[in-house]
Amino acid sequence: MSTLTDHGDPAAGAALHAAFPEVTTEACEYRGDVTLNVQPAHELEVIRHARDELGYSLLIDRFGADRGEDADPRFDVITLVYNLETDKRLTICTTLGGAEPETPTLIPVFRGADWFEREIWDMYGVRFSGHPDLRRILMPDNFPAHPLRREYPVEGEGDYAAPKRALGGAVDTADGSVSVNYTPTEEPGSTGGEGSE
Repeated sequence: MSTLTDHGDPAAGAALHAAFPEVTTEACEYRGDVTLNVQPAHELEVIRHARDELGYSLLIDRFGADRGEDADPRFDVITLVYNLETDKRLTICTTLGGAEPETPTLIPVFRGADWFEREIWDMYGVRFSGHPDLRRILMPDNFPAHPLRREYPVEGEGDYAAPKRALGGAVDTADGSVSVNYTPTEEPGSTGGEGSE
């Protein structure tokens, strides 16, 4: 269930668009949140302006979204910033193509963008130019894909396939269910553990 909020700041969204009319869209208000779209090449300067001139000094979050293989543009990078004095927030979105998605890192403006951007790279394959340490943060270094892309199978693939691996099972049955090998190591009712007799 969604609830309406009043956390968005339409005045700040309008001011940001007025400062960068050629590279941003007009601010859109939906359910109390205010979102501004910005061209990727100008994202850093727009967010720096929001921090320095409009008081949005706290980075709340930075995350990705995939619209699907057939979408053009395909990826969104969404940044939430917060004004501690007014108790308001802004959502700033940049949209990227699917072939080689890339946008500048926000680390020069918000050091805390570091791990958010590593997670977006890990999950979606979006590169952040200028990032000092862009490497996987959740998946193993040798993971061969970006698992939150829409084409990645829900059950995984290869050595990382589930549910076998996730459930500890050894054999998938022909109907798609999982056979989990379970052998009790103790008699029912036993307290177990070392030293129990």
